[in-house]
Parts: sequence; C-alpha cells; structure tokens
Amino acid sequence: MKKRFLAIFLVLAMVVGSLVACGNKDDEPADKNVSNQDKDNEQDDGENDVSDVEEEEEVPENEVVGDADAEDAFYVYGWNTDVQNNVLKYFAEFYPEDAKRIVFVNTGGTDFYQSKIDALLEDPNNKQYPDMFAMEMDYIMKYTDSDYTLPVSECGITEADLSEMYEYTIQAATVDGVLKGLSWQACPGAMMYRRDLAEKYLGVSEPEEVQEFFKDWDTMLETGKMILEKSGGATKLFSGVDDVKRVYQAGRTHAWYDDNNKIVVDDVMLDYMDYAKQLFDLGLTNNTSQWSDEWNANVKSDNTFAYMGCTWFLHWTIKANAGDAETGTYGKWGMCAGPQSYYWGGTWLGVGKDCSDKELAGKILKALCDKDVMKAICKGSLDYVNHKAAIAELSAEGEGAYDFLAGQDFLAYFSPLAEAIELPAMCGEDLQITNAFDNQVNEFVNGNKDKDKAIEDFKSAVTDLYPYLSK
Repeated sequence: MKKRFLAIFLVLAMVVGSLVACGNKDDEPADKNVSNQDKDNEQDDGENDVSDVEEEEEVPENEVVGDADAEDAFYVYGWNTDVQNNVLKYFAEFYPEDAKRIVFVNTGGTDFYQSKIDALLEDPNNKQYPDMFAMEMDYIMKYTDSDYTLPVSECGITEADLSEMYEYTIQAATVDGVLKGLSWQACPGAMMYRRDLAEKYLGVSEPEEVQEFFKDWDTMLETGKMILEKSGGATKLFSGVDDVKRVYQAGRTHAWYDDNNKIVVDDVMLDYMDYAKQLFDLGLTNNTSQWSDEWNANVKSDNTFAYMGCTWFLHWTIKANAGDAETGTYGKWGMCAGPQSYYWGGTWLGVGKDCSDKELAGKILKALCDKDVMKAICKGSLDYVNHKAAIAELSAEGEGAYDFLAGQDFLAYFSPLAEAIELPAMCGEDLQITNAFDNQVNEFVNGNKDKDKAIEDFKSAVTDLYPYLSK
C-alpha cells in the first residue's frame, strides 16, 4: 500500500509542482465551505507566481487560524472549516489551554487537499507537518492503510473510549485490526420526501406509512410510476437518476479491485446502472445532475417528490435550498428509511506518524469519545454525532424535534439507521474510481453507449489513472 501511496503522490506532485506548499501565515482567508467533500461549492483564487500564473490561479490559498509562529504549534488540517467549526471550536470550550496551541489550516476545498497533505506527510521535518488531519470516507484507506498515520492506541485511546461510537465508523478507519482514526459524526442515510406530495398522491404522509411505498427497489419504482401518473407527469420521483447512487454504492460487497489488482465491478453497481436506466427511460426524474443549480432548485419545486440524503444532507442541502414556509417548502418534509440502509460521507481525524505531540492528539481524539463534548457539538451545529448515549439523551431532551420535518425527531430516526449500516468493501482509490464509474453510468443512461461499452471504458479510465491495476 505504501508503494501505491507514493505512486499516487508522485503523479500529483508532477501536476501541482511547487504549488503544494502549505500554511503561510500571510495567506488571505479562503471562502468557508460546509461539511464534507460533496458540499464544497467554491474556492478562492490561487497563489500568484510569475512563473505560471494561469495554472496557479486554480490552487486555493490556505486559511491559517492560530499562532503559526509558536514553537509548540500543533497543526491540524482540513479541506474546509468543518473540523474547525464542529470539533476544535468545542474542544476549546472544554480544554481552552490545550486549544491555544492548535493551528488549523483550511486548504480551501477538496481538489488540492490530498496533494498538499501528501507533500507534507513526506516531509516530517517541516514545521507545518500535519500533526492531525481530516480524512474523508471516499479515500480514508489511502491514509489508514499506509505508514503515514499512527494507531490511535499510541495516543492513549482504548476500547472503552470507543464503546459509544457506531461500529461502522470504527470499522471504516481500521485496517488489519489497527484503528487509525476517529470520527465525531455518523452519516446514516434516509429518504427525504415531501409530506404534502405524499398525502396528495399516496394518501399518507407519516414516515412509517410512506416507508411501505419505498421498502425495496422494485416497490420504489412502482411508487414512482404511480406518482408520475397521478400528478399528470408534473411530479417526478427524484430530481436526477444519480440521487440513488450513494445508496447503491454503500451496498458493495467487493472493492473496486481484487488481491491481484484486477478491477472488479460489483454486481450491486451493475444493478445501479440498470436501475438508473429505468428511472431515466420511465421519465421518473427531472434529468438533473447532482449539485447542479437545477437540482438544488427542485428542493423548492413540486416537480420533485424526494431526495436520498444523510444527516448533513438534511441540514445543509435540503433545508438550505427549501426556502421559507410561505414561498418554499420549509416544514413540508419528512424522512423514511427507503429501500436499504446506507451511509454517505463522513470525516475522520487521523494522526500523522511524526506527530509532534501524541498526548495532545490523544486529548482531541478523547474529546470525540466524550458524551458532554458530543452533545455540545450536536446542539451547536446539528451534526449527528458519533456517540449513541449522547444521541439518546439529546433526543429525550427534545433536541431532535425538527420543525423543518414537521416535528419529526431526526435524532431518534437516524439512530437505528446508523446502527444498521454495514460497511462496504473499500479501497484507497475509491474516490477517483467511483467518479470514473459515475461518468460511464451517465453515458449509458443517456444512450451514448451500451452497458458493455460503458463498463469497458470505465476499466480503461481506471487503468489510466492507476497503472498498477489491470482489467
């Protein structure tokens, strides 16, 4: 795995060259981004350099918060402000003296995050070396299955500390029985639907009743056709076919390649191709692309019945695009489980192998296991925290009752969904390989290629990206 990490790093280094330098205390602040890779929307212009202005304008500057000149500075890296606002902010409330040493570096988006981090991980003598850094689910194994991260046990984390965390979040950061990171959040997924449209076309609106219409993939398809017919074609099941992709992806039983480095397309992903094609051919979507302006706008429109989303998606995508109760769809939403359990995203904190202070790293990680800290994070940010006892207490205290969902307790509803998550097979190259697959699914769905051709072109794209893999 380390050889693969180095190979990927060298390719990225050739692309970005000297642009990966991080942590200049004079950098101008970058625009804040909301949680998780899928929600990064914009970036600042890059650093200026007369040698190649056009290329460097694409690289965002870093935003550095804290005293970078301090001798005992402890560097924490993230691609947006998520770690800062959802972990470090509350760590400072509970451990103010320790927090003074922390220097948080926001690299300004996901596009160059890994290349910046990778360069520093190769340079342990650099003052700006990542003592701790964020890892996204889509590429977490790139770092956990390498020599560049420490086992959390070396920072004082014990099994007892982990007792209230959701099991899948522990499994996600564990390689060969060694845990290499912790997450403060869990990201179970659900189906977020319009209550008013459900009442109008299905005759029910409460989650347990609506769930019967979406209990499996075949039933969901039939319900979509019913909604389309009863609405006279005005209301589609989803905004786009890719609204279901994360649900399918979470159900993989095989990683994207096997022990012989041969590319594997899981049967679940082949099923996704067929299902997406059915949604398109039956006219059950508005043919948008996820994260496009049209896709976002449909949250306020009666032309879309539901979205598949997770904990952060509820607050920072659906709610963010719903508008108010009078002119938008605020308060008209509900959640049901949908056809299968799944997760979407999530951020883990890993500790650099050459971390300057494992004791401080351990304090931050232990805060993620602390019920009071986790409750403070959830109350302050609405993040669904990775602590079962904290979630149960918050729900009992009424913190989960959400007016956006017409009073539905989002904490209580997500809780069993989080417990039910079974982690799919993963690899360190998940992000780029999955993106390559999505590209070919779009070609197939839109009729530009047949299924076999799309799969063949997918495999070719992957071998171009990662020459050590084969078809």
